Amino acid sequence: MVLGVIFGCNKTPEFTQLESGLGFRYVDQLEGEKPKVGDLMKVKMSHYLGDSLIYESSKDGIYLNPYTGTPPKLSEALNLCGAGDSVQVQMSLGEYGRMIQMPMSPRMDTSRLVTWNIRVDEIENESIILERLTKEQAETDEKLINDYIVKNNLEANSTEEGVYYVISQEGDGQFPKPGDNVFVNYTLTRLDGFVVDTSREDVARANNQYSDRRTYVPYGFELGTRGIIQGWNIGLQKFSKGARGTLFVPSAYGYDTRGKGAEVPPNTVLVFDIELVDIK
Repeated sequence: MVLGVIFGCNKTPEFTQLESGLGFRYVDQLEGEKPKVGDLMKVKMSHYLGDSLIYESSKDGIYLNPYTGTPPKLSEALNLCGAGDSVQVQMSLGEYGRMIQMPMSPRMDTSRLVTWNIRVDEIENESIILERLTKEQAETDEKLINDYIVKNNLEANSTEEGVYYVISQEGDGQFPKPGDNVFVNYTLTRLDGFVVDTSREDVARANNQYSDRRTYVPYGFELGTRGIIQGWNIGLQKFSKGARGTLFVPSAYGYDTRGKGAEVPPNTVLVFDIELVDIK
């Protein structure tokens, strides 16, 4: 049987019905500490409709808060799990659709059963997990940036925050400070060279990014404001008026875990080709 193979277990107890109406059973129970308010759970998860896989989490697992941001019925099941436990949760396809907000076709048999396989790898306080993940991501970003710099024989400097910059053409020596209005020509790429956005018409046309609904002029904004990514607020202070160069922005100072559409996934290092056109 497919579900038994997944957990490597031939004998499992019968499902019991929770107050929520969901079916629940332990496949492997280690009697570990259960989650508390303020904890996150790292889980690996797969969903089966009969013997057909309909969802599988990433191989690294996902983090869930069993108290907030989780459907109440699922929260009841998660709160029964300790670190190291493997469980199965069962519900009708109709309940599954409501839980994940999936539209149901009238032709679907909503009485069919969906089984969630859940393995709990870790339970820890949210602040501790976020601090660890932030540190790990910063280390990953720094390695990616340094590898790129070495591979391309660049002479780069770094701010104390870890924003790297390369000045290819010096400016007039007048550096911007927070509160100044700056005007910047830029091209945003990922480390793989994919062009995401640009203020330059020639670059937009060359990379199939041109739109006749926008004006290609230097982008102006007040340095130090929250309306711009922090990587610019930090890095542009290293460019004097008229300077050209490149900014390498770690994800924490770019679009962080949010990303920006399909072209900038979460935790993406940003590369900006920069010309600081004017300071006012």
